[in-house]
Amino acid sequence: MPETYIITPDFNGEKFLEKYFSSIFNQTYSDFRIIFVENSPNSESINYIKKNYSNEINYGKIKIIKNPENYGFARANNQGIKEGFKDPECNYIVCLNNDTEIKEDFLEKLILMTNDHPEAGSIQSKMIWGQNPELIDSVGLEYSKNGLGFNRGAYKSIDNYNHEEEILGCCAGACLYRREALEDVNLNGEYFDEDFFAYYEDFDLALRLQWAGWSAWYCPEAVVWHYKGGSGETLSDFTVYHNWRNYTWTLFKNMPLRYILKNFYLIIPTEIAQIILNFYRGKFIIFKSKLDAYSNLKKICSKNKKMKIKVPFENLQKWMKLKWRL
Repeated sequence: MPETYIITPDFNGEKFLEKYFSSIFNQTYSDFRIIFVENSPNSESINYIKKNYSNEINYGKIKIIKNPENYGFARANNQGIKEGFKDPECNYIVCLNNDTEIKEDFLEKLILMTNDHPEAGSIQSKMIWGQNPELIDSVGLEYSKNGLGFNRGAYKSIDNYNHEEEILGCCAGACLYRREALEDVNLNGEYFDEDFFAYYEDFDLALRLQWAGWSAWYCPEAVVWHYKGGSGETLSDFTVYHNWRNYTWTLFKNMPLRYILKNFYLIIPTEIAQIILNFYRGKFIIFKSKLDAYSNLKKICSKNKKMKIKVPFENLQKWMKLKWRL
């Protein structure tokens, strides 16, 4: 039975699958299975897989889960993780976007780093912007004192970030999670918070892993090209709504009340700036985003009572810096 399960949600991503699958099946490490979770209303991606990888389906190398509607990134990943965990030999979950292409030793490098850092709950790859391969897409997550989340290293030259190092957490577009760590922070049967649907769910998970005492590490030799924005528009109403609603939820769910009160002078201007900027862009969905964020805040914050907290807040706070880019 395989040690590693690759979980990939899909939404209208058929055009990316040739690079995605060919790179996966060219890996130096072969002890894996793919769980492909289809959120699209159509079956174009599934038809592509059945046409080109029927043997892999028959032998169980690829398992397809077809949802009746778009369940969102968080729930789709949870479906895949739960399916992988049915296998007692599964030790690692690799979350991998459908619009990616991985270097031939990508999986091998991630697995090797878990041996070097047994305390690590997650390992981050070096994500390169596929459309602009001289630039970095993400080498991990950064969380600001005002609650804004950032992709570490985004848009910098790929000549940077060439050394292994500890980080706050991992971008779920291309990273590895240790099974023991995911099970440790499981909340009500969920690993990613399904209320988030999409966006900021990996920040939430990264913060919960930190609270539970799991470290995260960056592996510069695990290289992946991410054709970002492939499955959705960057500034669509969908993105604006979920991104800025989940910003608020992540902050209030994971930060202690004393921290929020102390940094209210940073948080309030950030919330206001989100509304003004999106109003200026004609994205009036921002009002619904913030209304839903605060009207459901009690439900979201109630989850922090069940969060596993093993370390003092200072262990997490040391990663936080102040950034303002919206």
